Amino acid sequence: MSLILIADDDEQVCGWLRAVLEAEGYRVIEAADGRQALVTIQRESPDLVILDVYLPLRDGLEIILQLHQQQPSVKVFAISGQPVQGYDILRIATIFGAKATLAKPFSIERLLLGVRELVGPAQDLCA
Repeated sequence: MSLILIADDDEQVCGWLRAVLEAEGYRVIEAADGRQALVTIQRESPDLVILDVYLPLRDGLEIILQLHQQQPSVKVFAISGQPVQGYDILRIATIFGAKATLAKPFSIERLLLGVRELVGPAQDLCA
């Protein structure tokens, strides 16, 4: 069963993502800021990090770049709800090493499709 880290400073987003992913059978842990996300990644070795690009204490783009360079096996699914004038922040996240991106607000279906593409289904349906 895949372990997914949700790194987002919005408690409602974390709660919603956790509920959706756990209902599908994924194991979920959370981090509320960038520093906590990096510590949790080191300690728990998640299969996937769903990472808000805008986090306090450590920017999401910085985290993506660091993971891409130091731990390339960690897959990052970057999410963002704040457009930056003149920048496609999710495209930048992909350039830095994110394997997938999604703009907030997004549907459960789009989220789960992306998660399954990155780590597969939560449970082996043939078992």
